[in-house]
Amino acid sequence: MRRIDIVAAIALLGFVALMVLVIIPGESSEGVWHGLSPYFYPVVMLAGVGLSSVGLLVQALTDKSAYNNQTTTPLTWSEFGFFLLACLLILGAVLVFHWLGTWAGGLALIAALMIFMGERNPLRIAAVAVPTIALTWVLVTWTLKIPLP
Repeated sequence: MRRIDIVAAIALLGFVALMVLVIIPGESSEGVWHGLSPYFYPVVMLAGVGLSSVGLLVQALTDKSAYNNQTTTPLTWSEFGFFLLACLLILGAVLVFHWLGTWAGGLALIAALMIFMGERNPLRIAAVAVPTIALTWVLVTWTLKIPLP
């Protein structure tokens, strides 16, 4: 059993409870809704976080063998640095989304993360990024009828 998993699971369950009981009801306005309630999607996502947290807690308390081959430090400083670099890449792509729109931001996000993870072939990067952004754009714009930046 790792204490950090127990603490993380309990903290995430507290976050889910706070969101479901306080923040979502406080931020959603009263009135007539057309279609799904504004509570629906956030609650579905939080249900996933809650179920995952319960699974982590149960595993941490019952399956001692799951931690046999793990090191005492789950994250090295270099791995943490790579995580922060990935966060900066995502933040940069979000800014490109804001300034230049969906196509530029989406392509920048996928290409930057693929390069960061070691892909160097520009044809493979384009083969992943362009259809992904095109499909997303078609689904959001034409199916859901939501304007994208």
